[in-house]
Amino acid sequence: MFRSARDSRTFLTILLTYTLDLVGFSIVFPVLAPLLLNPDLHFFPSGTAVADRTSILGLLYAFFGISQFFGAPVAGVLADHFGRFKTFIWTISLSIFGYAVMAVSLYLQNLPLLFAGRILTGLCSGNFALAQSATADLTDEHNRTRAFGVLNGVGGLGFVAGPWVGGKLANPEWLSGSGAFIFAAIAALINLGAVYFFFEETFVRKGGHAESGLSKTFKDIQLVFHQKTLRKLLACHLIFSIGWAFFLIFSPTYLVQKFSLGADRIGDIFAYMAVIWFFVSMFLNKELIGYFSLRTLILTGLFLSIVGVAVFVWPEVLWPYWFLIPLALTGGALSWVNLSSILSVRASSQMQGRVMGASGAMWSIGQIVAPLVAGPLAGWNIYSPLLVGSSIIALAFLYFLVSYRD
Repeated sequence: MFRSARDSRTFLTILLTYTLDLVGFSIVFPVLAPLLLNPDLHFFPSGTAVADRTSILGLLYAFFGISQFFGAPVAGVLADHFGRFKTFIWTISLSIFGYAVMAVSLYLQNLPLLFAGRILTGLCSGNFALAQSATADLTDEHNRTRAFGVLNGVGGLGFVAGPWVGGKLANPEWLSGSGAFIFAAIAALINLGAVYFFFEETFVRKGGHAESGLSKTFKDIQLVFHQKTLRKLLACHLIFSIGWAFFLIFSPTYLVQKFSLGADRIGDIFAYMAVIWFFVSMFLNKELIGYFSLRTLILTGLFLSIVGVAVFVWPEVLWPYWFLIPLALTGGALSWVNLSSILSVRASSQMQGRVMGASGAMWSIGQIVAPLVAGPLAGWNIYSPLLVGSSIIALAFLYFLVSYRD
């Protein structure tokens, strides 16, 4: 897939960076809901209603999304101006500090400090788009889809390790559950060392003055949206991101509310989800792209996501989930990987950072809208966040079916 041994080595560093970053990103999912809904802990005053707890939980996720919305496109533009290497160093360093703040907040059971940690980690979460941009730099159009499949597939290992380790270390009897974010900070530190010593710059800026700043960032995103095809793809990405965020963010809350599961069990379930994501992204999608168009794979993924998220509310016992989870996760992985691939294929080489940054912004909006709505909904009816999420993914399916042709 790559032109030289140097490019192959750099891609391995990107894979490690992406995986360790996903460890830190996914470690939160089995941790926050069991801790914040636990009446024996002191994040809230005694007697706080469940609806208030789930609403605050939604705000915690939304603040991350708001921070990511500003951080991801800024990181994309900075990467196109100053290079991938420097931007990686800045964002990873900030993430180490953010995870340390979250660890302290859990140890002290301090809710405002927890919000501060979520904001910091959200600001530096543009690493996902940076990894995609660097991968695009190293590959031609023919090999880019395969490389993205490997990137997202290996990144799935982070989704396995993050929730599983986080669930095991989030025992409220040990440092008030802060061990999960101590681990995340250490993973980010390893990430920083790998980039500093082994990453070779992949992007060469072709002249011009490096203009940056928030206004310039959104001007660049506006340029992306002025291209009709990219605008349609990003709109579909946005709708899917909102619907999928309902499922990804609030399925742990659903499992706590319905089955009274702790972080340990939820971590096991999320690790199983990640195994499915890894298999589909790394192996199944790699085989399918030889037989089907990206459009067909995206439509298939969206349809499976609709069904899988909807039937998540059906079981009254836990064992059926081992059969239902692969349905939802196969759909989510096919949709996510191939939407990212088709965006990159349709973008020019000098627009890669902007397009991937805009894609990250769409996901960030999903993480803002979904928890703000799902938090109050979960306090009113535990099934409603998942059913609403499935309905929104159905809108993404219909929009993509009608608006996009190969």
